[in-house]
Amino acid sequence: MRKLIVTGANGSGKSHTAALLQNARPGIPLVSFDALKLMSDWKQHPRSKIDRRLSQAVATDAWIIEGGPSLLDLALPSADAVIWLDPSEFVRGWRLAVRPWLNFGKTRSELPKGNVDWPIQQYQFAFRSLQKRREIRGLIAAAFDGENTKRIWHCTNQRQVDIAVDEWRLDGAMSKPRN
Repeated sequence: MRKLIVTGANGSGKSHTAALLQNARPGIPLVSFDALKLMSDWKQHPRSKIDRRLSQAVATDAWIIEGGPSLLDLALPSADAVIWLDPSEFVRGWRLAVRPWLNFGKTRSELPKGNVDWPIQQYQFAFRSLQKRREIRGLIAAAFDGENTKRIWHCTNQRQVDIAVDEWRLDGAMSKPRN
């Protein structure tokens, strides 16, 4: 496995999990879908530019791409495996409530410069995201419908995430050339 998607709703832990995965296999580059699609002030590039940038990223021979379900149409056909982060609404809600205060007035590392976390703006976004839980889960599940050639981890808690990260690490160790 050399091409891995980390997906889920906002607040599911995508960026954190992707960082753990990259730490487990530092030779595999990490790509943030938000970095591909956002300009500054939370404005998005045109969809055609986002698709072009994502297509270029997935055309390479190894990657970890983290982002929401809108990346799946283009990235899933090229992926070897997927980690679907699907924690409880309580966990997502807590993370979304705390995140703007942890990053108050700053841009998170996975975002392009100029996308600053301000609590009011982030809370409006978080509320909409929490309201769309069923829709987001449905989009992700539909993308995997009939998919039987890829390893898919559906993680609803941290223990399952830890298992997926360990399996990713082990796969990397097993695929290293021996001297």
